[in-house]
Amino acid sequence: MLHKVEPVFCITSDVDWASEDAMQIQQDIFDTYDIRATYFVTHNSPLMREWFQRGRVQLGIHPNFLPGSSHGNSIEEVIDTVLTFAPGAKCFRSHRYFDATPATHALVKRGMLYDSNLCTNMQQGIEPIAHESGLVRFPCFYEDGGTHFEWKRPWNFSAFAETFSQPGIKIISVHPMITALNVTTSAYWIELKNKFSPDRWIQLSKEELERNACREPGPRQFLTDLLEYVKRRGFPIMTMEGLFQNFGRHLSPLSGAM
Repeated sequence: MLHKVEPVFCITSDVDWASEDAMQIQQDIFDTYDIRATYFVTHNSPLMREWFQRGRVQLGIHPNFLPGSSHGNSIEEVIDTVLTFAPGAKCFRSHRYFDATPATHALVKRGMLYDSNLCTNMQQGIEPIAHESGLVRFPCFYEDGGTHFEWKRPWNFSAFAETFSQPGIKIISVHPMITALNVTTSAYWIELKNKFSPDRWIQLSKEELERNACREPGPRQFLTDLLEYVKRRGFPIMTMEGLFQNFGRHLSPLSGAM
C-alpha cells in the first residue's frame, strides 16, 4: 500500500473549546496550503458549520468523558451532546485520549466507524489497527502539545524533517488555541488556562490572542513549515475519511452498514 512506501499525511485538530478567532487563525494557515483538515469538535461553532457546509473541512467529535465534563454526566449524555455539534460524524478522538471499553462500544452503537484515539511519540511505520469494538483505529503520529512541548523539543521543523518523511500514516494533531497563541511551553499553557476562565477562553478575540501570544518561533511557524514541506515534497494528504476508505475499510466489520 501507498503508506508503506512513503508518508501519507492527515491534518487533524482538536477544537478544545477554542474561540472562533483562534479557529480562523489556524484555518487561514490550512487554507494557504489548500488543506482539508479533520476537526474534532467540542462545541457549537458557526464557523465550523459554515466550513463544513462549504466542504472545507471534515468533522469528527471530541467527547469529554472526564469528571466535570460540560458534555454530560454519563457516557450516553456525552455522546448525545457532541453529536449535536457534528451530526452524522463517523469518527472521534476523545478529549485527553480517554479510552475505555464502555465508551468505545457506545460510540460504535452511535455510528462511529474509525478513530484517532491513540497518540504516539512520532512512531514510525504507523498502520491502521482493527480495534476489538469493530472500530478501525488510526494512531496519531504527532501532537503539538503532548509530543512536542511536553517533551521540550525545539520548534524548528528542519530538525524533524527526516522523521516526518519516513513511510507510514502521519496523522498530525494541532489545537487552534495553541496555534493562535503560539504556545511554546507547557508552563505557559498552564498560565494561560489559569488566566482566562472557560467562559472567557472560548470568546478570546484576535486582538487578545495576539496580545498573549508567544513572540519567539513556536507551533504556528512549525505548522506552517510542516505544511510547506509536505506540499513541496508532494506527499499525499488525506482527511480521516480518506484514510479510512483507502487503508482501513477492509479492516472494518461495520463498514457494510454504511
